[in-house]
Formats: sequence, C-alpha cells, structure tokens
Amino acid sequence: MTLTIGTLRAEPGRKTRGVLPADLGTTTVEVPLILVNGARPGPRVVITGGVHGGEFIGVDATTRLAGLLEPEEIAGQVVICPVANPPAVYGGRLNISPLDGVNINRVFPGDRDGGPTDRMAAWLFEHLVDGADAYVDLHSGGIDQHLLDFVGYRRTGDTELDAKNKALAHAVGYERVIFGTSPEGGNSHAAANRQGIPAILVETGQLGDRHPDTVRRLLDALHRILHHLGVIEA
Repeated sequence: MTLTIGTLRAEPGRKTRGVLPADLGTTTVEVPLILVNGARPGPRVVITGGVHGGEFIGVDATTRLAGLLEPEEIAGQVVICPVANPPAVYGGRLNISPLDGVNINRVFPGDRDGGPTDRMAAWLFEHLVDGADAYVDLHSGGIDQHLLDFVGYRRTGDTELDAKNKALAHAVGYERVIFGTSPEGGNSHAAANRQGIPAILVETGQLGDRHPDTVRRLLDALHRILHHLGVIEA
C-alpha cells in the first residue's frame, strides 16, 4: 500500500523525504517528514521529535533513524517527524511557542480553528497520528531542565489498549517507567489514547544535551520499540 501524507508519497519498498506546509492562521510553517514504507505489510508507527524547543536529542535521533532504516528490511510503515513544532524549535523557545506563548503538549489533539499552537497540534494529529497503530513522542530535558531518563504512558480503562501501552513503554528498555491513571489532558500520548492509539512519551537526556552517547541511547531504544512492534527483525 502506498504511504501518502499530503503531497508526499512512498511506494512499498521506498523512502521519501520532504516538507509539508501547515497553516497556523497567522503564518505557515514547513514540517519535515520522512516516510519509510516497508516492503512487507505491518503496522504504521509514527515518531515525533521537536515538540518543544531546546530539546535536541529527539531531533537528532529521529533524523539518524530515518537514515538507518532500509525499506526492504521493514514490515509496515514508519512516519518520522524530527521537528513537530517548528515555531518553538526554530524560534529558540523552550516549552512554549513564540507565536502565542502556548505549550503544545497541553493542547493535543488541538483545534484547527484555534490559535497557532492549537492549529499546529491539530495538523499533527490530522496528518500523522490519526490512523497510526502506535505513536512515540520523543522529549528530553531542555536547556534549563535536570531530568532522569524515563518513559510515560497512561492507563485508560481499556484492557487491550492498556496492555499495549504498558508493553510499548517497557520495550524502550529504560529503568524508569511511569504511568498516569487516566487518558485525560492535552499531552500527545494521552490524546492519542483517547483515539484508541497505543502511545508513549520518551524522555532522554537533560540540559539541552546533544552528546552522541545520549543520542545513541535513544536510537537504541527506538530500534527496540520497532522490534517490539514487529517492524524490524533485530
């Protein structure tokens, strides 16, 4: 099956890179995407980095992952968005967008008729997250944050979804796995859960770290996730 998002297309066994415009009302931004369409059927996995400014590890790791994945070795489809919130990342802001002062990870799944950040969140869900079989949102300690690596997931009350969330979280391989007791709120993974999509939040590194060892730690985790989901064999 052809993987199509906006004007970007990847046939089975192909990889496509490009940018898509997102209309935020007051401005239009370009969202970078890499579509990896495997040679064999399997799940669609969406991975986002750069939801917040000042968090560089996820941007680096997703970009490297996109270069390493070979479509002929993949079952399913991997949608990679290294910079999911361009205004915050390119504007040099930390948790909020310079366009409206809003933290995007408090307003998911967004509002296509709302302010710029609400529209950005809605664009991400409409174009990337909706229809996914699993969603992984990557974060790190920003330049002003001391943070231990951890994985977060939610309990929803849906036995099957909860089992998938928990298994996905533990597949990351980090020592600290925490859970919220409901899928409420505007966090990306909670909003995905409310649409029935297994989802986790992964935090790696601190203080705006860009060290290669930290990137490798997250890159290894992403490979473990894809192996757990049956996308890659090793």
